[in-house]
This record gives sequence, structure tokens and C-alpha cells, in this order.
Amino acid sequence: MERYLTTSEARQKFLRLVDEVEEGDQVIITKRGVPKAVILNFEQLQTLKAVARLWQDPEALRAMRSALDDVKAGRTLKFSGTPNVSKILAAARKKGLLRG
Repeated sequence: MERYLTTSEARQKFLRLVDEVEEGDQVIITKRGVPKAVILNFEQLQTLKAVARLWQDPEALRAMRSALDDVKAGRTLKFSGTPNVSKILAAARKKGLLRG
């Protein structure tokens, strides 16, 4: 959940906010009505950094675009349960999806 608090409110509730963001909430701190900072949990920060690195990597970006094209073209596999590698490879061969 995303919440907005003033700097004064955030200062008063800081320890409680740390617990709240640990559960997945995000707190946007405003100063004079303008967003200035965000409190989010460490795992979310790490995920955002990883995604930012991927978007800056031309090869990763090409792979993501290629994967999106595959999905749009219906070149996907569906499984019930958690498949293992051999099942994935067998299904991909059967559907003609393997490259190279």
C-alpha cells in the first residue's frame, strides 16, 4: 500500500513506518505538499536496482523484447505444477520453440 505523510508525521512515526514497510507498504514523504522521499523495504529497493540494471543492459533488453514477442506470438509453454528442466525441454522441442 502506498501512503503519503508529511515530514513531521514521518518523523513522529518513523519506527512504526519501518515495521510497515517491512510488510510491503511504501511511504512517500512530502515537504510542503511535494513528494521528496520514499521509505520502502530493502528487498523492494534491491529489486528496483536489479530492474534498472537490466534496462541499461542492451543484451538483456533485447532478450526481454524477444521474450515479449514470443508471448505475443503464442510461443509459450503452459504447465500445471512446477515443471523440471527435462519437462520444459521436452515440451519446447515438441512445440518447436527451441532456438539453436
